Amino acid sequence: MATAFSPTERMRLARKTSSIDQLSKQFRQQVAALTGEQEKAFSTYQAGVTEKMAPFESALAQYQKTDYPAYEAATEAYKGRLKAYEAQLAEIRANPTVKAIGYTEERVPKYGPVGGFLSKVGLGKIVGYDVRQVPYEYDEPRPLPTFSEAAPAAPAAPTRPTIAAFSDEPFQARRAELEQGLQRELGERRSARLAAVSRRSRSMLAGA
Repeated sequence: MATAFSPTERMRLARKTSSIDQLSKQFRQQVAALTGEQEKAFSTYQAGVTEKMAPFESALAQYQKTDYPAYEAATEAYKGRLKAYEAQLAEIRANPTVKAIGYTEERVPKYGPVGGFLSKVGLGKIVGYDVRQVPYEYDEPRPLPTFSEAAPAAPAAPTRPTIAAFSDEPFQARRAELEQGLQRELGERRSARLAAVSRRSRSMLAGA
C-alpha cells in the first residue's frame, strides 16, 4: 500500500526536491565559472609562451635564412680552394723538379800583342783574363705550396627556451571538490527524505 502524505508533508518534500534542483543548478554554475577561469589561465599561459618564444623564433629565422646558408656557401668555397691546393700538391709530387738555367763564371785569358805566327795562334804573352757567364741546365726542386686557411666555423644554432607545460591539475582538483560536495549534499538530502518517509510509515503503522 502506497504511503499517503499530508498536504504539509507534500509541500516539505516539494521544497526538498526544489532544494536538490537548486543544488544541481548551483553546481553547474560553479563548474561553468571554473571552466572560465581555466580558459582564462590557459590564454594567459599561451600569451606568455608566445612572448618567451618570440626572440627564439626571430633568431631561428635569422639562422635558417641567413646564417646557416652563408656558412654553407663559405664551406663550399673553402672546399673548392682546398681541392685546388690538393690537386696542385699532387701534381708537384708527381713532377717535383723543373729544368732551370744557371750560370757559372769562366776566366778567359787575354794575350798581349805579338807579331808573326805566335800572335795568330794565340800563343802570345797572357796579359790578363776576361770573365764570362757560361750557362748550364739543372733540375730545380719545385716549391711546395702551403694552405693554412681554416675551415669556416658553423654558426651556433639558437637554443629553444624551456617552457613548462600548462597544468590543469589545480582546476581538476577544484572540479573534483565541487563534485564531491554536490554528491555529499545530495546524499544528505536523500537520507533526510528517506528518514522522513520512514518516520511517517511508522506513525501510520502505530496508529493502525
